[in-house]
Amino acid sequence: MKSHRTLCLSAAACVLALIAFAFTQPGTHARADENTDATIVNGVDVTVLSGLVDALEAFPQGGFVTFFSDTEWQHGMRSFTSFTGYRIHGQMHHQNERQFVLLGDAAAELGGTDAAPAAVEELMYAMGTCITAMANVNAAFMGVRLTQFEVALECDIKMHGLFGLNPEVRPGIIDGRATITIAGDADEDTLTKIAMAGYDFSPVSDSVRNGVKMTPKIVVR
Repeated sequence: MKSHRTLCLSAAACVLALIAFAFTQPGTHARADENTDATIVNGVDVTVLSGLVDALEAFPQGGFVTFFSDTEWQHGMRSFTSFTGYRIHGQMHHQNERQFVLLGDAAAELGGTDAAPAAVEELMYAMGTCITAMANVNAAFMGVRLTQFEVALECDIKMHGLFGLNPEVRPGIIDGRATITIAGDADEDTLTKIAMAGYDFSPVSDSVRNGVKMTPKIVVR
């Protein structure tokens, strides 16, 4: 059961907002009382996440989370992307409390001013962050204390695709490499499994590897 639970937690860790959903569904989960000692490993509350998995198993028709972003052009290649609330099972959460903004730009050689990471670099940031979170949750649930975890990514694009100079060349990433370095109080086989679980069950890594169906809607003002 531990391995099953570990894999479930991998998928859940990147959307810890599901905890709110898990604790608000009647009849699916009895929340631990305030006197219950929490189990914290690598900064992760395993007790809370265990309750999350129990709730998801008891309510398989739920568990849907929708994230939102809004990107506005500023000048040249610069833009601002804002993130506010998220929807869990049809209900908005923290729409007024969360006010995150990221600046995006492009390299000077690609027409930008290099004031911020390029979009591809921000995708790499998202992937590295997500793999790290997934691996850490797996380690915590297995009781393995990590002393190091690093994800080094390399992503190749071919600029002919960016400018439509060759219809056979994709504008997106055409090849990528990930080097994951891990250390902790477990044997090599266990640490390898933790690292690969982070890679395999990261929602961002999965989205990059398997693609995402997106539906465009154009609004002309």
